[in-house]
Amino acid sequence: MPEAAAAAPRGRVQAYVHRLASGHLTLSAVLIIVLIIALVALDVGVLLANNPSLLSSPRYYLALGESLSFGYQPNLDFADGFVDDVFADLHAQSPGTALVNYACAGETSGTMIQGSCPAHLIHHNAYSGPQLAAAVSFLRRHSGHVAPITLGVGSNDLLPDWDTTTCSPVPNATADLARLDADLTQTILPQLTAAVSPPLGTTSPNFLMLNYYNPFAKVCSGSAVFVHQLNDHLATDAAQFHIPVVDVYNAFGGDAHMADNLCIYTWVCDSNANNDIHPTTVGYHVIAQAIEQALGIPVVRGAGGGPARTQQARHERLLAWRQRDAQHTAHAV
Repeated sequence: MPEAAAAAPRGRVQAYVHRLASGHLTLSAVLIIVLIIALVALDVGVLLANNPSLLSSPRYYLALGESLSFGYQPNLDFADGFVDDVFADLHAQSPGTALVNYACAGETSGTMIQGSCPAHLIHHNAYSGPQLAAAVSFLRRHSGHVAPITLGVGSNDLLPDWDTTTCSPVPNATADLARLDADLTQTILPQLTAAVSPPLGTTSPNFLMLNYYNPFAKVCSGSAVFVHQLNDHLATDAAQFHIPVVDVYNAFGGDAHMADNLCIYTWVCDSNANNDIHPTTVGYHVIAQAIEQALGIPVVRGAGGGPARTQQARHERLLAWRQRDAQHTAHAV
């Protein structure tokens, strides 16, 4: 008798499975299946809504340019640049984001195209050949997964043409500016925008160029005209490709307060650092804040661009930087 009782449920289950296999479903079975599918779809939708990085994982922040994009400081702290700050906030917002920084200290528009950057042996992420070629290759390999892109180039093309002893530009400054324009508009920007997916046809905050602060403001009061000329040309070149320009010049105080801020935002007043014109950690925070405002990313640092992190937080960030470099170099090569 127990065996007969057990056989009855098994028979009903087998009959139900048979109906599923043969396509003969009752209305109630169909409704149950539809309900299950709807619930699964809802769970997936909620998961993606709460974790947008899953939609396009992995996602990369690609940083290109010269020593400012590299994060150079004369105290050899290369882990507190604006790129590191922007990445930290991007990663906090979207944990699936990884950083690839191809910037090379000393890069000009010419070496970006042809290679032979002065500091080509020191990169955050390894690559061979010119930076532009490496960037285009990376964008094509990771099509649709790279955003944002930041580009800073032009300072090494023109700023060396300013003579701080006479507080005037050297004779070849005009030719160097024309060469920078040609490199940007004929090679660098066309190749980068062509490699971005989808192609940039309208103003997009996902690809940003940077202009420059005036490192000569304290020693040469009339140098603003020279730096404005560089920044105006960068803006004109970028506009041809619908690329927004982050206004680092005004973030550093503009004409009215640039000289007052330089001793805080750069190393120019530190004789122990040979009055280096590169930003301090605080100065890099200011640049990062300007970029994040352009990108619409919530800024997590303190007011005035100063760091709001404890020493422990900085240590964790340095550790994360080393781990990130080890994990993602393979993707960048």
